[in-house]
Amino acid sequence: MMKRSLVAGAVLTCLVTSSAVAADMPTKGRPSFGNPSRACANFGGFYVGGQVGAASYNHTFNDEDAFAIEFIDFFLPRSVSHTGRGWLAGAQAGYNWQSGCTVFGIESDWAWTNAKASSFLRDGDNPLGEITDSVTVTSKMRWFGTTRVRTGVVVDSLLLYVTGGLAYANFKRDLRFSEFEDPVETFSRSRTRFGWAAGAGTEWAINANWTLKSEFLYMAFQKDETIETSQIIAEGVQTRFKHDDSAWIARLGLNYRFGGAANY
Repeated sequence: MMKRSLVAGAVLTCLVTSSAVAADMPTKGRPSFGNPSRACANFGGFYVGGQVGAASYNHTFNDEDAFAIEFIDFFLPRSVSHTGRGWLAGAQAGYNWQSGCTVFGIESDWAWTNAKASSFLRDGDNPLGEITDSVTVTSKMRWFGTTRVRTGVVVDSLLLYVTGGLAYANFKRDLRFSEFEDPVETFSRSRTRFGWAAGAGTEWAINANWTLKSEFLYMAFQKDETIETSQIIAEGVQTRFKHDDSAWIARLGLNYRFGGAANY
C-alpha cells in the first residue's frame, strides 16, 4: 500500500511539473488578433490642389540682322543674356496608379508668374550723360503650364518621384531702340511657346486625403524668332529678333485626394 501511494504521488508530481513547464514555453503558431504592421501610404486616385513658389527666368535676346548696329550705333551690343526672378501661384490636378509602394501618375498644372528679365544697353559714347544711343530689352514670363508623367516609390508616408513632359508659357517681349535725339522705335509682342519640363519632388501624406508636396522643375522652350518692320528709325526695313527662354521652378503644393484609406 505504501509503495502504491509513493508511485501515485511521483506520477502526480511529474504531471504537475510538466504542465507548469509547458505553460512557460512559447507557443508556436498562436494567432494574433492585434493590428498588422503599417504599410506604405496610399497615393492612388484623383486629386486637385494649389501651389505657390518662385521662378528663376533666363532669357537670351539676339539682334539677328544687327538692326541697332546698322541704323543706330556701331558700338551697341547685338545680344544679351539675363535672368529675372519672380513669384508664382496656381493650381494642379492629376491621377495616380499605385501598386504596392510604387506609384505612376499624370499631372497637369497652370501658374501665373511675374518673373521678368530686363536689360538697358547703351553705346558708351556718353557714359555720364542722360542722352545716349541705347537698346532696352525686356521679356516677361506671364504664365506657364505643364502636363507631365511622374513615377516614384513610397517610403512610409513619403512619395519620392521624378517627372517630365510638356511645358508651355506666354512671354511678353518689349524692345526699345533709342537714337540720341531722334524718336524712339519700339517693338512689342506677346508669344506662347512650347517646350519640355523635367524635375523631381516629394509628397507627404498628411492623412487619408491631404498631401503636401515640394517640387523642382526645369523648363526649356522652343526658340522664338520674330520679323518686325521699322516705322521710325529705318522706315519699311524688316529685321529679325531671336529669343531663347528657360526657367527653374521651385514650389510647394497642397493636394486633396478623393476617396480611399490612407494605408493598405
